[in-house]
Amino acid sequence: MKRIFQLAFIALKWLIAGLIMLEIASFLAISLSNYWIYGQFRDGDPVHYDAYALYLEGVRPTANNPDPGKSRMTVWLFGGSAMRGACDDDDRTIPSYLAGLWNREELSRPATMVNCGQDGFNSLMETKYLQKRLINNPPPNLIIFYDGANDCAYFAQHRTPDAHQGYERLRGMIEDYHRSFFGLLKPLNAALWSSFTHEIYDKMRQGVIRIDPKSKVLQQFVDSCERRYDYVDKEAAGFGARFLLVWQPCWWAETEPVTAAVRAKEDIIMSKKSALRDNFLVTYNALVERLKDKPYFINLQNSVTSRTKPLYQPDGIHMLDAGREIMAQHFNRVVKEWFLAGNIPNSPLAGMAPDPSGRKAQGKD
Repeated sequence: MKRIFQLAFIALKWLIAGLIMLEIASFLAISLSNYWIYGQFRDGDPVHYDAYALYLEGVRPTANNPDPGKSRMTVWLFGGSAMRGACDDDDRTIPSYLAGLWNREELSRPATMVNCGQDGFNSLMETKYLQKRLINNPPPNLIIFYDGANDCAYFAQHRTPDAHQGYERLRGMIEDYHRSFFGLLKPLNAALWSSFTHEIYDKMRQGVIRIDPKSKVLQQFVDSCERRYDYVDKEAAGFGARFLLVWQPCWWAETEPVTAAVRAKEDIIMSKKSALRDNFLVTYNALVERLKDKPYFINLQNSVTSRTKPLYQPDGIHMLDAGREIMAQHFNRVVKEWFLAGNIPNSPLAGMAPDPSGRKAQGKD
């Protein structure tokens, strides 16, 4: 019997040691991959807890805006880090470039662009943040969501319509206390769901385990996104504003060919054919198919496939300065078309002739 207890103790000791080593290895893999892709060990910038939106970095300053007393229009721009700007300088974000274009060209109609982008946000968290801003601020003329990549990435990681940044960690702390006997050990249970080992598993689901295009959960995800965007459209109208959903380009989800010379120059990490690319394509295309006829939907998925030089950062989602400038040009065109067509309530441009190119045209760089 003593021998049995000794063997059991040794087995338990090695099991604990193995779990610790696995967590250390997962920590190193996550941290080093962050440094490899983003140039820093941490994922994202510092944030603070917010009861409405879960967490916030705050509004990022936008360059090229007019003096507050001279502005005749206000545009709120929501999105993840692609909107907030994966760059060090405030004047090189999409909203700053857009403000520069608009206010140079429309001297009699200056507009204020507000950068509401937050690192890691998807449509679910943007909707909550929009509610907070509408409670605390006068409504704008136009609300824009710049979406696609984060919704698809988090769905691939968590395989649930409710996925968002930190989904498993929060769910583990709040819900699983009552879901399992192990939940009685709250600190250990929370540590399990927030562990680097579990994060590695989520990354594996995103980049290794393929999504079935006919799966029930994908259909639920698409249904959920549609209801969410329809709600935002109605909420915006209730405040006398207009809502536009701009579907962002993403290297992984492009469905039109790019010249071989440009592809050869693009330094995209893990760019070989993989489940990561397939998962982006499956979710992007499913959402585009569902949303394409919505009056608020603008599809820029393939808007930079005619590029003559690399525009993406190594992760294939965030853009270089030149890419953000091109996106600002598309935004400028789209917003003008809608303002000129009288589609933006309370717009000083309302009633003027719309651009004959049409709202849904996908511009090329």
